[in-house]
Amino acid sequence: MNRILYVTTSTTVGGAEKTVYTLATLVDPKRFLVAGVVSLKPKGLYAQKLEAAGTKTWSLDVPSRAGLKDLQRLALIVHECKPDIVHAVMYQAMQLCRAVRKLGYADFKLVTSPRVHYRTRDDLSVWIDKRLRSADDVLVAECNASRQYLVDRLGYPAEKALTIHNGVDIAGWPVSQAERRRYRDKAGIPDDGILLGAVGRLDEQKGHAFLFETIAKLKPLHPVKCLLIGDGPLRAALEGLARKLRIQDDIRFLGEQQDIPGWLSAMDIFVQPSLWEGLPNAMLEAMALGLPVVATHVDGIPEAIADDISGLLCAPKDSQALFVPIQDLIVDSELRRRLGESARKVIVENFQFLTMIPQYEEVYSRLVPPKK
Repeated sequence: MNRILYVTTSTTVGGAEKTVYTLATLVDPKRFLVAGVVSLKPKGLYAQKLEAAGTKTWSLDVPSRAGLKDLQRLALIVHECKPDIVHAVMYQAMQLCRAVRKLGYADFKLVTSPRVHYRTRDDLSVWIDKRLRSADDVLVAECNASRQYLVDRLGYPAEKALTIHNGVDIAGWPVSQAERRRYRDKAGIPDDGILLGAVGRLDEQKGHAFLFETIAKLKPLHPVKCLLIGDGPLRAALEGLARKLRIQDDIRFLGEQQDIPGWLSAMDIFVQPSLWEGLPNAMLEAMALGLPVVATHVDGIPEAIADDISGLLCAPKDSQALFVPIQDLIVDSELRRRLGESARKVIVENFQFLTMIPQYEEVYSRLVPPKK
């Protein structure tokens, strides 16, 4: 049985973090033994859930950027665990694992998953990445757009880079009307009002400022409300923008939440206004529940959404472009129903855990043939 150690930059609420949690808890225990999960940052929600499930976790408690001391601590953990495979997720975790291998601290096969974090890396970070990437045995991107960016823009060898699309565990679930009422009550939203929702870290990438401008344009025409699930460095700035646009009473800042499907069930329209993106898990979960989605036409999003078939796509960085499809959905309940049903079908057929997990298991088995 092959031993796998997962190393991730963080274990807070997020798409990459959820994928680590999913793999660590659902890979076939007859074929793989999960030695544990290492988080560079302090332990977050998914680390707590892993510990509750009996999975060993460590935190290096890195405050910002990892350094030599963190490399040495990770090397000790790897040496203790003796994994056959290390799967590193997100930029800093990848570089530390690459360095551990290059310096000869341990012998293992290395799988890396950078997600979308390369889009904003400075020149020094890209230079470090270029010097260390030869330590990889295989790189797994979450969508074809991310893979192409790494190959075409950063020069990754195409033969080492492959795509495994994100999957979700709620594919085909119907929305519980009881849950819908309960979560709308928690947010103080009337049952008959149109509720928009967005899930994601509050930073530039997610494009919340353009969503706020759109809500300000919608407000004189439609009494919409909006839930924001997630936290991040732009929270205070976004709260200030909401006050400036006089929509502070129409936005609910909920912070990080554990029960994302419950909150999704309260929504009528899911909005993904990202400026750049991989393949966002929250959007896939919204589609799985049959929510109509308005999303920007960037990167991996069109790999899940076909415009006017399984959602509505618009240009990024443009509040007017966002306004039009949201208003179309507000005034047309049949359009909401049609797009929601199509979205659910797309997820059931293409983006389930049942598809994603065996693909990762195949990668692991190809690197290290199963032990007898």
